[in-house]
Amino acid sequence: MNILFLCNKNPYPERDGGCLGMNVMINEAVRCGHFVKVLAVNSSKNFVNPDELPEKYRNDTHYENVFMDLKVRPLSFLSTFFTKKSPHIIRFISKDFEEKLISILKQTDFDLVRVESVFMAPYVDTIRKYSNARIDMRAHNIEHLIWERLCAASKNPLKKMLLKHVCSTLKTYEQKAVNTMDVISAISLTEKEWFEKYVDIPVNYVPFGLDIHKVKYDDTLPSVANSIFYIGAMNWEPNVEGIDWFLDNVWPLVRMKRPDLKFYLAGRYMPQKYFDVEYENVVVLGEVPSVYDYMFAHEIMVVPLLSGGGVRVKIFEGMSMAKPIVTSSVGAEGIDLENGRDIMIAD
Repeated sequence: MNILFLCNKNPYPERDGGCLGMNVMINEAVRCGHFVKVLAVNSSKNFVNPDELPEKYRNDTHYENVFMDLKVRPLSFLSTFFTKKSPHIIRFISKDFEEKLISILKQTDFDLVRVESVFMAPYVDTIRKYSNARIDMRAHNIEHLIWERLCAASKNPLKKMLLKHVCSTLKTYEQKAVNTMDVISAISLTEKEWFEKYVDIPVNYVPFGLDIHKVKYDDTLPSVANSIFYIGAMNWEPNVEGIDWFLDNVWPLVRMKRPDLKFYLAGRYMPQKYFDVEYENVVVLGEVPSVYDYMFAHEIMVVPLLSGGGVRVKIFEGMSMAKPIVTSSVGAEGIDLENGRDIMIAD
């Protein structure tokens, strides 16, 4: 088969769970002998120069990307209150990206186009016009649900009003966009059940898979005793919300019981506020050189999520390292886990 992957961000390098989720499917398609083409959104948030990618990966995937400025512009955002368009979706509409897509579709007769997330849905009409390929949308999350939960948790009236607008416009778009596909591939049963309520097309459950052979343990690394740790991309609002809640409401209680414990906080795009405030027995590291070395070196993993969707890839990685993990009900969503056996769930 000829398969085109339209990615809402660069899947390589595997900087976060979204990248891992895309790349595992891309690599598997290559391994199965299909012709694979990747066209990805490049942005300042996740910038990649394709020429600097490993040669084998670049050749296997015929990799290309197109730069988009995904920054939220205040005037553009305000205009969506009148147009009723989703501020999230309009960021991903690019003439340059569309022209590159048309060029690719004219050059190759694709059997399947994999649309990674609803953010690539604006290009369905272009795909239909220039290709007879079936379109499969990989649903990493129910995107509007993330913002719905953030809105419900917000105490700031202005922020709550803005989040309500973001959520309602994204939900309207998401419910319509999914019906323009030929098939939906949901990452969890939770997502599958939601999509089945709104679409008349097949919805497949295609869970995330982790290649545990890539998880290399360096037994020469020193272990950090009495350590609790977190790692996650801190430019994702639910992660910031969860860590703020953990530091304000959970960590003081832990400190009362076990004053010898330390909490290690790591992740890309760490907000400056965590470096500026001195929390007792909290070590803020920011981005670490090796995610796996960091995770192996520390003892108990926490995933404090109050909002979000899809599945938490970091939980899969932690389990592959035999780490004890404590998470919330939201953090455990979409993963076949038994509380008290596989993981500890606490809200």
